[in-house]
Amino acid sequence: MKKLSLALIIFCFVTAAHGQIVRGYGIKLGATIADQDWEYIPSLSITLVPDNRAGLNIGVFAELLNNPLFSIVAEANYVQKGMKKDIELTTAENPDGAAETVTWDTRVDYINLSVLAKFRLNLGIVSPYVIAGPKIDFEINKDFSLNPANPVEENFNKDRLGFKVGVGTEINLLTLNLLAEILYDADFTELYKNEFLEVNSSSIDLRVGLMF
Repeated sequence: MKKLSLALIIFCFVTAAHGQIVRGYGIKLGATIADQDWEYIPSLSITLVPDNRAGLNIGVFAELLNNPLFSIVAEANYVQKGMKKDIELTTAENPDGAAETVTWDTRVDYINLSVLAKFRLNLGIVSPYVIAGPKIDFEINKDFSLNPANPVEENFNKDRLGFKVGVGTEINLLTLNLLAEILYDADFTELYKNEFLEVNSSSIDLRVGLMF
């Protein structure tokens, strides 16, 4: 709760700025390609390589500091992450796996808050930029395709600090700016860890947006 309260205070303080320091505000929409790394200790001889999972990414933002080259972007996003894996079903007759498979599909929903530094190069209609900064994810929901749910996934860390870094471009059309960007999103801490297993996560965000 302390992390949540601090993040909300910072976010509200930043986005409450107005007047000349507000460059614009808008919406972003796109996809998140999430990846999880399940690393067991070598003595267990267990290998699990999940597939990437695509999910929704949608949010609002305010861009502050109306400077020609630099600004601060405060964002609040709804993000779907997780993992997928097709698992072969084993039987006594086929211990190495039968032709039938079941899909292990876990979706984890987050509210993501970010405060990002944005450096851009004004080239007339087009303005490419680099963007980077800290973020925090707050888990709000989990959906499991397997029943019962995996106990590891049920005990994922719910609040995670991390960072984002990416590139994008603005297309300036009269009073509107069209945005397109790609960002790498990673956590500072493990999603799950015990003496036998460590799970880490990262994702790629592909987004387009409008700034007013």
